[in-house]
Amino acid sequence: MNRSPDLDEDVAPPRACLVLHGLGGGPYEARPLIDALRQAGLTVEAPVYPGHTGPGPHMPRSTWPEWFEVARDAFDRLSARHGTVAVAGFSTGGTLALHLAAGRPVARLALLAPFLAVKHYWFLGPRLEVYLETVGRLLERIPRRAPTIADRAVRAEIRRELPFRSFNLHAARSAVELTRLVRAEVPRISTPTLVIQSSRDSVVDPAGARWLEGHLGTPAADRLLLWLERSDHLLALDVEREAVLAAVLDFFGVGRAAPGA
Repeated sequence: MNRSPDLDEDVAPPRACLVLHGLGGGPYEARPLIDALRQAGLTVEAPVYPGHTGPGPHMPRSTWPEWFEVARDAFDRLSARHGTVAVAGFSTGGTLALHLAAGRPVARLALLAPFLAVKHYWFLGPRLEVYLETVGRLLERIPRRAPTIADRAVRAEIRRELPFRSFNLHAARSAVELTRLVRAEVPRISTPTLVIQSSRDSVVDPAGARWLEGHLGTPAADRLLLWLERSDHLLALDVEREAVLAAVLDFFGVGRAAPGA
């Protein structure tokens, strides 16, 4: 999957794109990608999920069906207006994008660090999902960590934009519930799919990208897996962001607008 996909050249590129952000985040997580897609001539929608509007000290409760309803409605609007619609999803937005592709005619998928499992650290013992389902039920929230970006300057800038200073564990459990559903749906998803994953991701388990490679129903000629080596989790903002933007635009069959265009 580390190659250019042999996509059907007779199929027109998408005219619109739905961009889905991650858990506890917002469209700012993909701002450079959103800008690049618009500059390339696509109509872009990047909705904010319920429970994510901020700003505030504490992230409120929300569930994946609430997030998905917003994503599905935005896709349907774009589809009604523009016909062919691509979807780009970051982290939990990638999980939502997969669920959307299981039930809607998504033209192409770009999954940036898709969330299928939390990164496991051996010294913590059980996986974090186990803690969420046990001791995590005794807590409503935990303090939010610094943005997971290797680029220090960008990390400091994004830290000022965080919508919340805490992370809601009820919402996190709901996101894990979504991964279980999506894993069962993945084999019947045949949408042309680009997966971009960093081996240094400190949030999601990079093994999820390899799992998708082996389980997606998408024909091999329509899949592409791009590995990054220097970025952390927020791929569209980090040190390899230019490679990320170029890969997505190329996969969608659109190019950047010329300077000054």
